[in-house]
Amino acid sequence: MERRDYLYFLAALPEASPLLLRRLLSLYGSPEAVFREEKLPVSALRQEAVNEAKKRLPEMLEARDEAEKAGIRWISWEEKEYPARLTALGDAPLGIFVKGKLPPEETPSVGIIGARSCTPYGRMMAERFGGELGGQGLSVISGMARGIDGCAQEAALESGGTSFAVLGCGADVCYPQGNRKLYDALAEKGGLLTEYPPGTPPLPHHFPLRNRLIAALSDVLLVIEAREKSGSQITVDQALEQGKEVLALPGRVGDALSAGCLKLIGQGAGILTCCGDVYDALGLDAARIGKAAGPFSGTGSPPSGPSGSGELPAPLKQIWRHMGTDPVHVEELLAAEEDLTLGELSLRLLELESRGYIRQTPGGGYMKR
Repeated sequence: MERRDYLYFLAALPEASPLLLRRLLSLYGSPEAVFREEKLPVSALRQEAVNEAKKRLPEMLEARDEAEKAGIRWISWEEKEYPARLTALGDAPLGIFVKGKLPPEETPSVGIIGARSCTPYGRMMAERFGGELGGQGLSVISGMARGIDGCAQEAALESGGTSFAVLGCGADVCYPQGNRKLYDALAEKGGLLTEYPPGTPPLPHHFPLRNRLIAALSDVLLVIEAREKSGSQITVDQALEQGKEVLALPGRVGDALSAGCLKLIGQGAGILTCCGDVYDALGLDAARIGKAAGPFSGTGSPPSGPSGSGELPAPLKQIWRHMGTDPVHVEELLAAEEDLTLGELSLRLLELESRGYIRQTPGGGYMKR
């Protein structure tokens, strides 16, 4: 067997922490020496797990080779392809599995994280930041979770940009299942990364561990919405330990999903109001990025049509002006536009939605895209 095979054996040991593996490599000098040692300085339970894994080594290597044929390649930390951003981690994995591409080393990367059960406002801001930053060529890093993560990554891809997800399961496992479309799009246009071998289920304790990789792959970390005590805080702590800048989106006082961001700002995190804040944190010239970096506005004139429709007709513009960052319900619109019947209003809302100016929220309201 080659050195890479022995290294893979160690990396694929079930639930063996990278810190433990590093200590063993330091103690014995090589992955082969660790493999051949009959009694390692570990617990009896861990030694038993290692012995069982040794018996399955041919099967493990065969599974790795089959995964590579299926498009999931394993990259050891001794190979040039291994992401340089991960090498600074004291507990960097001995190798990572990749489906799709790796984040380009020369491209600035932005992590976007937040609540799974996000508000319509949080969803909109995640889409706007993900869409603009991805569209300007920055790599958008997240965890493919429901809510903020998925919204930001979908928007980045839809804008023609690239996004990369760090998973808490095997690269062949789509979790959550509801993000299958995003999973497939990331595999095609971006990448899926994980330290866990194919077939590994999404166990709860994997996700706090994967958050350190999200932080490491991000040059700056954005927190869109978060509760005061949430998984986002783990990623933030990791980013701060790694010397990364963290920017938090301010929200309304009293909103549960703004509490985490407001607390971060109180503790010294940067305030996130526009993409210009991100460009400044990265040391980029916003003017050279090629797109206005001013605050996102919920008022004013409608932009030219998202679907190439040009200027809105006056009847549609009249309805559009009632839209903002919070959902507006049909009853409110009817009260504001007394001359319209429900049927006329419904037709105008449908037209605005089909043109890409507004979207319907789960509660039956409408808001700007």
